[in-house]
Amino acid sequence: MPGTKLTNKVAIITGGGQGIGRGIAVRFASEGAKIVIAQRRQLRAETTVREIGAVGGEALAVQTDVRRLADVRTLIKKTMEHFGRLDILVNNAGRAGGNGRFLELGLNTWREVIGVNLTGVFLCSQAAARAMSAQGIHGRIINIGSLNSFVAQKDAAAYAASKGGVLLLTKAMAVDLAEYGILVNCLVPGSIRVKRNMSFLDRAPIKMALGKAIPLGHPGNVADVAGAAVFLASDDSAFVTGTSLVVDGGYLAHARIE
Repeated sequence: MPGTKLTNKVAIITGGGQGIGRGIAVRFASEGAKIVIAQRRQLRAETTVREIGAVGGEALAVQTDVRRLADVRTLIKKTMEHFGRLDILVNNAGRAGGNGRFLELGLNTWREVIGVNLTGVFLCSQAAARAMSAQGIHGRIINIGSLNSFVAQKDAAAYAASKGGVLLLTKAMAVDLAEYGILVNCLVPGSIRVKRNMSFLDRAPIKMALGKAIPLGHPGNVADVAGAAVFLASDDSAFVTGTSLVVDGGYLAHARIE
């Protein structure tokens, strides 16, 4: 049954053409939000738009490279022209790790990962916050972090640096934007089943390892992350800012002592 937690809100979801971003976009639409899908690959964005439209929602696709200031400005401009307001930004677009052994990590790879995962969050957040403050809207910005925001994994230095940066940028933005009534939080997924990783997660050794590492015994689903995103986007979180909501089945809380 459709919900009403985000009725008449307008939300931009970067990287909303697939995976977790698509799940958040569809769930937001089911809660009454109007959606803008910002995606570098236009066809993926349009797929999500059709999915939302098929269940009676309203959505717009805007081809966007979050590393490019001109693209980000166009994204905000088209959102305002089409919907007349902006209430929510979900910074989901990302470049996954690992990135290779540290001693062989190239500058181009470093720049690519930092550009998408951290600079893109800065550019989109600044542009969205300016639009929100100009409207006098008490907006929401949700940055998608990673377990690598807290702990490192082997051969993923660029990714860990970018996601660690997202965590502290979230806190800094929350402090600076509080005077405008804009709440900023970090949503941190753990191991989540999406189309691109299902075959990997279904391998017997991986299932066994995750069963031991995750106290709840299994990876999460996109719906688990989307539900948490609704909380952070809605009035239910009106006194929550500058924090991280970890959706990992208890992974980070679990001391793995051999």
